[in-house]
Amino acid sequence: MILVVDSPKCNAARGLGRAHSFDGLLMSFLKLYARVLGLLGPEKWLAAGLALANVALAVSLFAEPMLFGKVIDQLSHSLSAGASLQWSGIGPWLAAWAAFGVFSIVAGVTVALHADRLAHRRRVVVMAGFFDHVLHLPMSFHASAHTGRLLKVMIEGASGMFGVWLSFFREHFAALVALVVLLPATLIVNWRLGSILLALVVILGFLMNIVLRKTETMQTAADVYSNDLAERCQTCSATCRRSRVLPAPTRRRARSRG
Repeated sequence: MILVVDSPKCNAARGLGRAHSFDGLLMSFLKLYARVLGLLGPEKWLAAGLALANVALAVSLFAEPMLFGKVIDQLSHSLSAGASLQWSGIGPWLAAWAAFGVFSIVAGVTVALHADRLAHRRRVVVMAGFFDHVLHLPMSFHASAHTGRLLKVMIEGASGMFGVWLSFFREHFAALVALVVLLPATLIVNWRLGSILLALVVILGFLMNIVLRKTETMQTAADVYSNDLAERCQTCSATCRRSRVLPAPTRRRARSRG
């Protein structure tokens, strides 16, 4: 018989355990993220240049709608006053808005291009390093490890790091700058609309946290199944190559079912 005691102390202990597990998951995620970014060390100057370009891009995306608002204000004031439109008053704002728009387009394309090239280069280097590392491991490791699993780890790991590098320089860093620096600046410009925007960001972050945690759990189960499947397929293929004879139908069906 199992006795379940539900008391405030037990509930507090469960809540503390969940909090600790979440903190541990967050710290492991941050360490893993920093470790993946640390692999860009051989091309750190290009990575730093892309990071600075992301900062400039985030600032331009923040300034562009503000300048457009200034243009609209100048037009509305001129029309409400009944006076003729003076290009000397609206021209500088319009030119600045157009310049920031062109800069955002050019900077976005440039950052995307060089980030893609950097991620591809580092992906090839990481795959070569992993392959060389596996070849230098002792025979005892190769006797217990399966080639299909190792190949899957190499390909999916390199592809995952490629996605992290590409997303970091295309989206994540600019979004981080906007969240830490530019979002509080909106409270200075207009605290009413800035407060609404801040509340929406908090709600979106909470919902994304729930979705990502559930997705991570299900994706881990799917990865385990995929690794086992790759290992089984490689083992069956190697058996057929060595024996040069297909297994019996009953054995083939048993292996297919797992």
